[in-house]
Amino acid sequence: MFDLSRITRSGLVRHVDYHESVGSTNDRALELAARDELPLPLLVLTERQTGGRGRGSNRWWSADGALTFSLLLEAPAEALPPETRSQVALVAGLAVCEALEPLAPRAQWRVKWPNDVYLNGGKVCGILCESAPGQSERLIVGIGINANNSMAGSQGTGARGQEPGVRGQEPGRSMGDSLPGAIALVDVDGAPRDLTEMLLAVLDRFEYRWSTLLKSSFRTLAADYRQRCLLVGKAVTANLGGRRVVGVCRGIDDCGGLVLATEFGQRTIVAGSIDAWEQLPKP
Repeated sequence: MFDLSRITRSGLVRHVDYHESVGSTNDRALELAARDELPLPLLVLTERQTGGRGRGSNRWWSADGALTFSLLLEAPAEALPPETRSQVALVAGLAVCEALEPLAPRAQWRVKWPNDVYLNGGKVCGILCESAPGQSERLIVGIGINANNSMAGSQGTGARGQEPGVRGQEPGRSMGDSLPGAIALVDVDGAPRDLTEMLLAVLDRFEYRWSTLLKSSFRTLAADYRQRCLLVGKAVTANLGGRRVVGVCRGIDDCGGLVLATEFGQRTIVAGSIDAWEQLPKP
């Protein structure tokens, strides 16, 4: 159970909308976005999410022990123009890495462009950012973390979204020595985590990174993201709405776009998903 009074006292959110069970925290946040009287940032929190969503038509599965929540935020257009909103998922992924790394400091924490976090080669967190219809300056950030819901014994050969855990049902699967399946934090050392502590750590780090993004630009965060970028140096297949681009990842640019070296020259991907990636053979 979450310590709701402690979450409220933290001052990291101004309103908590709590449910023992809910279909989708993002869907609930979308419902609340139209209510102007609610103070923001607002946290939608649940013990169990039964009908979560990933990007596109993907499902976002969760099981008991996972940490699933959504934030409803004010996103002023002058600070965060619509064309830069794809940066928010990158900021959230970076914040999750930074918040959780102290819980497993010897593990490898990486961000996979554009909206996942990987722990020791397995997906530990998925992120879904959405604009609120009719509320152009409100934004929803959904975060799902495999915390105490062990993935041991339920690994698939790809992210199919059919086993318990938090993952998007990705359209493709990884290649070569890529990173299939999911992992939970508890699988690293067998120690269950306090979900309230974990939530507060993520909220605290996200608030710092979010305020930096609004006050300055993604450029000030790009270097930190590059240090954790999972795809650097790997052969990547990017899906641009059905059209695929293949190239070697050179990292991200100062605006958060994925830079690929393709056979036709360098290309920057601003929006899309990653179907597959593999480590290049050593020369």
